Amino acid sequence: MLCAALLLWYGTPSVQTLLNGGGVIASDRSAIGLTLRTDGVQAVRGSTDERLGEVTSQTYSVRLFGAVPLRAVRTVGARTELMASGRVIGIQMNTQGVQIVGLGGVRTGHGTAHPAEDAGLLPGDAVLSVNGVAPKSNEDFALLCDSVEPLTLLCLRDGTYFSTTVTPVRDEDGVLRIGAWVRDSTSGIGTLSFYDPVTLRYAALGHGVSDVDTGVLFGNGGGWIYSASITGVQYASGGEAGELIGAFSMEDDAAIGLLTQNTPFGIAGTLYGGGDDTLLPLAEPEEARLGDAELWCVAEGTAVRAYRVRVIRLGVQASPETDGMMIQVVDRDLLAQTGGIVQGMSGSPIVQDGRLIGVVTHVLLNDSTRGYCIYAKQMVEKLLASD
Repeated sequence: MLCAALLLWYGTPSVQTLLNGGGVIASDRSAIGLTLRTDGVQAVRGSTDERLGEVTSQTYSVRLFGAVPLRAVRTVGARTELMASGRVIGIQMNTQGVQIVGLGGVRTGHGTAHPAEDAGLLPGDAVLSVNGVAPKSNEDFALLCDSVEPLTLLCLRDGTYFSTTVTPVRDEDGVLRIGAWVRDSTSGIGTLSFYDPVTLRYAALGHGVSDVDTGVLFGNGGGWIYSASITGVQYASGGEAGELIGAFSMEDDAAIGLLTQNTPFGIAGTLYGGGDDTLLPLAEPEEARLGDAELWCVAEGTAVRAYRVRVIRLGVQASPETDGMMIQVVDRDLLAQTGGIVQGMSGSPIVQDGRLIGVVTHVLLNDSTRGYCIYAKQMVEKLLASD
């Protein structure tokens, strides 16, 4: 009888309402002859929103008569609210100096040489100067390397500066080369995920901007985002990724914000102003559930639409660095327009039960109706907390 009473008391919903939103015990409670004393509820851990400087949740240990531990109760305090977007944006980002995106051999009249590789250079390294001169572009770097004398390169790798010496060699056509491919900038389209309505700090994409050929994450040398529009769609089919085709102007007065971060969790920066977006509460990862949700994106023109999706898996490894969920597009209109999730939709917010739960990151190439998402809370913690 006692066990049955304990089970009934343990399962009653009112146990979950012992605490109010501020983490204060509302009242003592008696049920089925059992009493839960106020000193039986003890705070054991909490989480804090570093941007707002306030506690957003608290976990308590519930103890019968203040001694027998029964369960943990989690309360949610003041929620973070963000402007969920879905607008399509143009992205223009410069690298730090010129960035090495690949290494290769140089075919000479005497065999194949690897000057850059032999000098210890790696894909991802940023070359900040050549013999003390900063290269301003790919072409400028090639001119600085047009020398038969050894070159001193100042480089940056994972936040650490170092110098190395490399000697160019002539290829079979007589051109001096060091055996490295470099990039000085990149541009494309993506989706604005959300932003803080007070600070105007934004996050987008849900993954970093990388070299299209090698996958090397670009070191951020600053950039801008722009308003864009979708002018066409390359339909996803037959295991081939589809793509949203967009257009945007990179004139100085067309920029809508600065781009200051490029990370595996997405890009971030500060908007010059707000827009016609929607204020939503940020969900905790454990609040996401299997079932119906919405994907907000632009599939034509500039208008953001909410399309029906289903959350089919939770707690998945969305990428080596991120956790998230898997969704499946079930909206007939979106399937007819794009075939599912396509390139350019990265960053699209996922909304469920009126809360922002995630952001689209990748599509499954063998099934374009399915894709991975990062938890929105993880993006907030990684991108909006600091610059």
